[in-house]
Amino acid sequence: MNKFTSHEREYEIDKYGVINQTDYKPYKYDENYVSTYDTDDYRRKSDLLQALRLGFTLSAHGSRIETLLDYGYGNGAFMKFAKQIIPTIIGYDLTGVKVDDCHVLPHLVNVQVVTFWDALEHVPDISGLIQKLNCETIVISLPLCHFFTHGKDWFDNNYKHRKPDEHVHHFNEYSLRNFMSSVGWYDVAVSGHEDIVRTSAHGLQNILTMAFKKNK
Repeated sequence: MNKFTSHEREYEIDKYGVINQTDYKPYKYDENYVSTYDTDDYRRKSDLLQALRLGFTLSAHGSRIETLLDYGYGNGAFMKFAKQIIPTIIGYDLTGVKVDDCHVLPHLVNVQVVTFWDALEHVPDISGLIQKLNCETIVISLPLCHFFTHGKDWFDNNYKHRKPDEHVHHFNEYSLRNFMSSVGWYDVAVSGHEDIVRTSAHGLQNILTMAFKKNK
């Protein structure tokens, strides 16, 4: 099955195994969208989540990090947490929301590490974006889609991350690895640690995190 319909929206499975929404419409990212991450429940869990993310990033990079760019930073929680030990933290987000003590830029810059926390699945042209990056390490977390092991009915009815127009790509470990390899990056670490905080609603792993280095 290369093409299918889910809730009257159109999807296609590409050669890497990535499930892409083909009829997506522009989605509005603004301060109201960012505020969805400022709930009391999210704040209570946020420090633990950012600590898990930062620890994974430092380990995957393998040496001291001086410069890091967080792509799609949302409310800036990771940037503010990472600022405690990384001297230069830069953020890029369509909203352009300011983050205290961090640099927010309207364009990409060269850094050692780029992080995508729940961001890559929102980007229509993921291939073009990854090829623009000039860094040593890329770290990505995103929803883990169990379409290939649990079927279309699961995707239609039990997958809370099926958010048309907002999430336009859906990955598992193998499709993310295949896609990143196609644009010149190989994986160095994989984990499901975010599930400690972001518990699953379906009894399966909820969030996939992987780190990549550039092929030489």
